[in-house]
Amino acid sequence: MSEAPTYDLVVHSQRIYTPDGTVNGQVAVKDGTIQAVLPAGEAVSAVKTVTAGERPVIPGLIDTHCHFRDPGYTHKEDYEHGTRAAAAGGVTTVFDMPNVDPPTTTPERLRAHLENASKKAVVDFGHNASGVVPENIKDLAEAGATAFKVWMMKDIGRDYPHPPGTSLTSDAVLYRVFEAVAETGLPLYVHPHNHDLYELFVERSRAQWGTDFRSYARALRGGDGVVLNTAIASILQMQRSAGTRLHVLHLSTREGVRMVADAKAAGQTVTAEANPFAMFVTNSWENIEEKGPYALGFWVPEDDDPAMWKAILDGTIDVIGSDHGPHTKEEKEVGWTDMYTAPGGSPFIEQYLRLVLTKVNEGVMTLERLIELCCTGPAKLTGYYGKKGAIMPGADADLVVLDMEHEEVLRAEHSHYRCGWMPSEGFASTGRPVMTILRGEVIMEDGKVTAEPGSGQLLTPATAGQPAAR
Repeated sequence: MSEAPTYDLVVHSQRIYTPDGTVNGQVAVKDGTIQAVLPAGEAVSAVKTVTAGERPVIPGLIDTHCHFRDPGYTHKEDYEHGTRAAAAGGVTTVFDMPNVDPPTTTPERLRAHLENASKKAVVDFGHNASGVVPENIKDLAEAGATAFKVWMMKDIGRDYPHPPGTSLTSDAVLYRVFEAVAETGLPLYVHPHNHDLYELFVERSRAQWGTDFRSYARALRGGDGVVLNTAIASILQMQRSAGTRLHVLHLSTREGVRMVADAKAAGQTVTAEANPFAMFVTNSWENIEEKGPYALGFWVPEDDDPAMWKAILDGTIDVIGSDHGPHTKEEKEVGWTDMYTAPGGSPFIEQYLRLVLTKVNEGVMTLERLIELCCTGPAKLTGYYGKKGAIMPGADADLVVLDMEHEEVLRAEHSHYRCGWMPSEGFASTGRPVMTILRGEVIMEDGKVTAEPGSGQLLTPATAGQPAAR
């Protein structure tokens, strides 16, 4: 009779969330990979054992929408601080965005970006390259882009966070981008925005309300969301024509939700994203009045908030992406009087799991739906399902142990953010990650991140070179 194998790590829990359901058992790990999910009573030998008891064990979160400001804007954030905050928040895989300096518009810039990140990351990572130059997309895919990102806008009155090299306002060039990305088989993430209409509503908002944060919030939602809705309609038609894997960012209007749901029902290859700042902060005018520039971002009016949340719960929205976007306090403070010259964006990667867990505890969402939005959905979007996003044999041993009963008022002083502030300051939360495990190694326990810079691994694209179905 052969001896039972010795594993590097075994995690025991009465509530292990697997694709086949919740298991009372143990996750057996060797060489960074899940070898088996075993029954609770089965005898095993392990170098290290974690006993979670009744605490749930879920897959490590995957954040497909991070702005680490590195290189070029590291006074706001850098890759090490950002990924430490990720680990503290139960996030084991991140994909950052291309509005850095230089923007990742060429293969050479992308390779340099990934090399820089590899020296600093404490969780696994990939990069969403800038897709604004159609001629470079094939080479960028071959150089390691996980996906492509385009903003359908440019900054008015400021030069960041939407600098040249990341933004497009030409439909003709954008359509060529759709065609080129379709040939790679990778996703195209689009920040929908009708820039001509936005300029009109900025002019009207300034004339009526001045330049403060309230004026700025109202400008984007002028005309009952027409700036966003016309852009969503346009990119859905481009997707239908070109066959690209379209990922619609910042879905938060009721008309946008309807259009995305209809496109999915018609068989279009479309996914959509919600953001924690819109789910928990800017969907309240009271929060905007109180937090001002520290809330924005963009406002989600009360007429749109129920539709956004319904889409989160019913599957129209596939992914929660943090849109983690730090700026310094000094930069944000300008927004009290002139938000049009202050940068939008806010840090969120460390807190969003806590706030979604609070919704689980309130009965708004199930833990299974949280896993779909934060783990499984992002893994499928990026092409890594089977390696990431699920607790099953053959997958990386990326695990998070939860304390569902922990109650805490969130404070920036307890975070890992370089910028030192956060929009969720003072929010009550119930539930938190108490341990984060990356490829079988404990990298966070009780809020303390122990991983070393450079311990995160670059993920090579799983679908590069595979054209989308037409």
